[in-house]
Amino acid sequence: MIIQCKQCRTKFRFDDAKIAQEGIWVRCNRCRHVFFQEPPKKIHSTGAAPDGGEPPRSAPAAEKTGGRLAFEPAGPPAGKSPPDEDLVSFLQDVMETEKTADDEAKQGLPFADRESGDAPADAETFGEFSCGDAPRDALTFPRRRKSRAWKFALWTLLVVAVVPALFYFAFFPALGERLLKAGGQGWENVLSMVGLSRPAGNLPVTSLVRLQDVRQRVVENYILGPVRIVEGKAVNQAEFPISRVQVKAEILDAYAVVLNEQMSYAGNVLNDDELAVMTEEEMKIRLSLPEGQNNANDRIEPNGRISFMVVFTGDPPGMMKTVVKIVGAERLL
Repeated sequence: MIIQCKQCRTKFRFDDAKIAQEGIWVRCNRCRHVFFQEPPKKIHSTGAAPDGGEPPRSAPAAEKTGGRLAFEPAGPPAGKSPPDEDLVSFLQDVMETEKTADDEAKQGLPFADRESGDAPADAETFGEFSCGDAPRDALTFPRRRKSRAWKFALWTLLVVAVVPALFYFAFFPALGERLLKAGGQGWENVLSMVGLSRPAGNLPVTSLVRLQDVRQRVVENYILGPVRIVEGKAVNQAEFPISRVQVKAEILDAYAVVLNEQMSYAGNVLNDDELAVMTEEEMKIRLSLPEGQNNANDRIEPNGRISFMVVFTGDPPGMMKTVVKIVGAERLL
């Protein structure tokens, strides 16, 4: 008998002996749809015409298959001569020609497309059914287990990082900016540890200068009173010579707010006698020479060192710490 799938409408040949009296559960080998197939006797009994009615007409000898006519072999009617052999041979040649044309058209498609392509609704495709008892979970689909791990990670990141950052940027802008810079520096350090940092040729020159032996002290000035001195050395870690190294020192409070800042060029250093008698204006002039004393800041070779000094003429109230960083440097060819 011919069984047609109720979902993909594919037709299959099935052995009548495998169907029990009450029917059987079958599975389509094409779309994997599971449905119940009644025995042929029950189908014929329900589809039979009532008594006295017109008997059902016999099925036509040909059906549409893939846009062409498929002819089923049948014996000649009683009392009539068999069909002409030439006509039968002609029809077989036509069917083989159309089938060959379809096969050639499919050769341009990948194998997966030919296997998984949907057949037309009116096409007859004969294959096999998988039969057996009705599976309990055949018509039920398992529920997808929604993992909440990513939601937990997202909320953790929001609480730990985003909320404090917004708080600091809203109420303490200076501290928020410093945290942002620190985070960027930490990210660059992590990338450099795993070998993903950008090459030194693309780095700014200031990032290739390292501070060393930084310290601060207080000197008594006869005119200004206590003067805070921040001094140290700048080391050229680049593979090329540099010049005009500029240093900036900042005085911060407990909330990382900048209370005072001063800048000076490296290579300008004052001794204690000069710091004791000079005015604030004279100190700024001496420490702001771009080339430094004796042109020490004109050319700094790789791994070369140069001294620097920054002077604060007064300590603002609420100061907690001092920060020093390189803010300027030029590359020499």
